Amino acid sequence: MAYFDSKPSEKLSIENQIAKLKEIQSELKQNLSHLRHEIERLESKPELQSSIDNLRKDVETRARDLETEVKRLREDLKSIQALLGLNLERNKSSKS
Repeated sequence: MAYFDSKPSEKLSIENQIAKLKEIQSELKQNLSHLRHEIERLESKPELQSSIDNLRKDVETRARDLETEVKRLREDLKSIQALLGLNLERNKSSKS
């Protein structure tokens, strides 16, 4: 079992690493607790929630408007392509 026969300096290094990991873990727990507190604080503000809801509705309306505009532009493009196609056919037939 060579794993247990490690050098004293390696054990010290491992112990230091474990201590650092525990410190990091503690800091992460504090950050998580702080973030949860901040989320609760933000969610408890009705004016903020109302503002977020209004922004969401505005974005959805704009998205629908853009979709309608894109649909219209596609239809216009098809019409233009059809007209150009007719003009190209007329030009071909007149050259013959």
